[in-house]
Amino acid sequence: MFESGGNGSRVIWGLVQGQVARYTGTLAYDRAGFGRSEPDTAPRCLERIVDDLEDLLGAVGGGPFVLVGHSLGGPICRLLAYRRPDLVAGLVLVDQAAEDCDLYYSRALAVAGAVSNLLTAPLTRLGLMGALAGRRLYGRFPPEMLAEVRDEEFTPAALRAHRAEARCLADGFRKLRQVSDDFSLPDVPVTVISATAGAMRAQITGSHRRLARALPRGRHVWAEGSGHMVPVEAPELLVREIHALWVRAGGGS
Repeated sequence: MFESGGNGSRVIWGLVQGQVARYTGTLAYDRAGFGRSEPDTAPRCLERIVDDLEDLLGAVGGGPFVLVGHSLGGPICRLLAYRRPDLVAGLVLVDQAAEDCDLYYSRALAVAGAVSNLLTAPLTRLGLMGALAGRRLYGRFPPEMLAEVRDEEFTPAALRAHRAEARCLADGFRKLRQVSDDFSLPDVPVTVISATAGAMRAQITGSHRRLARALPRGRHVWAEGSGHMVPVEAPELLVREIHALWVRAGGGS
């Protein structure tokens, strides 16, 4: 099961999911307000996002599942694992956001987010964000996937959904911090993948390494040369690591 980052859209897994689907069933979905999913009228707090994921997995049935979470998707998958360990066979946390990093609570990050919104909102309304950012971020996608990105990823609806989640992020991380102090992750294989390029790496990768070391079946992997968008910058690495964890979780060979 693939859980996307702050963009919330399934399309980020376009270069990964098909490869994984060669040996096991897969699922990627759009969180509320993103892609093909309807918006949510309630506040998009972290607990509500995990409620949706739990309902989705319940509807799919079967399990337990290997959960693959990118960026914000990492905490979403971990919170589900704390809440419902019976649903989780393993975790692949791809350059995950980390609630023990002070930068997520800083005023500087909030200001940077507000400035980014001011800059991107008019470009999104004019339909230019897909052309500008889509080509840069998703240059390796085939044309049909790239068209899907442009139609769904960089839209006013997606921007509203992103803002709804961002408004609750710091509070959700504070609560997750408490949960992680009170409960343990299930005893399953966990791979934590860290990007190596980009700003503010020290705090984030330090958190990744601490988590992997603290888990009896934890493993830390560097995505050498990749920035934060590991699923589109280093998909081959991600495919290998998902398969390796799937085997460790008892999925096959």
